[in-house]
Amino acid sequence: MWQYLVYSLRIRRVEYRVAELPIFFIPVLLTVTNYHELVGAVMWEGLIAFLFLFALGDLLNCLADRELDAIYKPQLTQAVYGIGVRGVVLQAVFSAVGSVGLTLHVAMLTDRWLLVPMVLIGLLTAWAYSMEPVRLKGRGLWQLLFYWLGLFLAPMIFAACLFTDFPSGLVLLVCMAFASVQTGVILVNTAEDYPEDREMNVRTVVVALGLRRGIGLAFWLTCIGSVLLVGAFLWSYFNIYVLQTRIILLLPLLIATCYCVLCTWRLRSAMHSGTDDDMAIAIVKRAAKRVPIWMTSIAVSSLIAAAAVSPALRTP
Repeated sequence: MWQYLVYSLRIRRVEYRVAELPIFFIPVLLTVTNYHELVGAVMWEGLIAFLFLFALGDLLNCLADRELDAIYKPQLTQAVYGIGVRGVVLQAVFSAVGSVGLTLHVAMLTDRWLLVPMVLIGLLTAWAYSMEPVRLKGRGLWQLLFYWLGLFLAPMIFAACLFTDFPSGLVLLVCMAFASVQTGVILVNTAEDYPEDREMNVRTVVVALGLRRGIGLAFWLTCIGSVLLVGAFLWSYFNIYVLQTRIILLLPLLIATCYCVLCTWRLRSAMHSGTDDDMAIAIVKRAAKRVPIWMTSIAVSSLIAAAAVSPALRTP
């Protein structure tokens, strides 16, 4: 049972939860109007449904890639076969049913029935990313759209809609900017597997664009998204009444975004400095080791900034 639990946690990629939880809480903090909503049943049920959706995506991805991962990520393949293919499928079904059931109950409590088709589309998207015959992760630019919309923007809108009929313009801007920054960072991580994906004929967005253009796209997404994200939080801060000292809570976001933009700019410059393909791949693989730091720093600092301007935490 202990080994089964370890394998179950491994294929859920729990190491990413630190970066994933802000995806839920950033729009929630920007939307809720009083503290009691942050500790109510709607918030907790919505959070669990959200985590079920992300778990489903991880389960299906590990299941679909179990043969490919046997070469480069053997610990994931070991976990899939340790549980058994049938066991992974059953866990995926449980996650899907759990997310739908909880969302139905939240919709009944809040009379916000738009949440139900949103979660159903989320289930379909999680399946389509990894599973044949769709397999968006091998469809070039469709993978990029999944990152931006399916992995970040749509879940953030879902989280906001737990507390409002539809997010405000400011919340949408923050969500779109955050999605752009994190998509740019994830592209660097995708580029790390460029030679393996090309060899295995997996047409990721980086394989479709080429390594150098893929890294160039990662830089521009990170740069533009960072400017919009910081600008949105600054605009929000200066247009609401909060303690003036709270502006210091925007500083971590400014530092994190500047750091990520600088790192991706250096990576892009290194890729265009006359290096051959083998050297370019080595440079990307070194840079990709810092991707968890980039993602987590952007996520956590954005969460701190959202707390600084949250209507529920605002000083009257």
